[in-house]
Amino acid sequence: MRTIVVGLLVVVCLAVIAIPAFIARPQPVHVPSPERDTFRQLQFEGAPLWTRLGPFGAHVGGWQGILSAVASWVYLYLTSALMLVLFPHRVRLITQALKSGGWRNRLRLFVIGLLAALASALLAMLARFAFVWVVLIVILTGAVFVLSYLGLIGVSLMVGGSLRRWARWSPSPWLDLVLGSLVLFALGRIPIAGWICVGIISAWGLGAVLATHLGSGKVWSLQDWKTEE
Repeated sequence: MRTIVVGLLVVVCLAVIAIPAFIARPQPVHVPSPERDTFRQLQFEGAPLWTRLGPFGAHVGGWQGILSAVASWVYLYLTSALMLVLFPHRVRLITQALKSGGWRNRLRLFVIGLLAALASALLAMLARFAFVWVVLIVILTGAVFVLSYLGLIGVSLMVGGSLRRWARWSPSPWLDLVLGSLVLFALGRIPIAGWICVGIISAWGLGAVLATHLGSGKVWSLQDWKTEE
């Protein structure tokens, strides 16, 4: 019975992923410049920008949209699996930090991630006054993106592991990653609300990454700093 429930959840996630492709209607746009033909699939009739784009890609209409969504999820899963293979110990500690404690600990991780994101945005704004401001902004944005993505992998493993344990299936990090990434990807496909859900989850995961010292399990301190007397 539990296997059936999890299977129905997977079907619901697949439906949520596919629905935007059938709702979106490409708007016929007469573009005089051939260079702008590439962006025709992003022109949806009566839809503002934040409903045309999602955290994991654009909402393209028709079968092209379904293929685009499948390709985006496959890319998300493969990159997550690569990070899991390269940094298994760090990903495990991040996932444990997300699971441990009650709602107070989860709220603390979310606040840490949110403050870190706001601080990085402030630093990016201040970097415009520096001589090499373009390089600094790229470095800050890339660092926050990589750390947030590492946190998303931890959340995916936590969600997928919870579903797998509830269904009483054999332990498998790859199955956990499949189930968790599918749920997160489905949430990101919801118009407008997907940005909010993925933003909250990213801040939560970023907080876990920072709280575990980038997944090393050490404590943030300056004890290793030695000054010459």
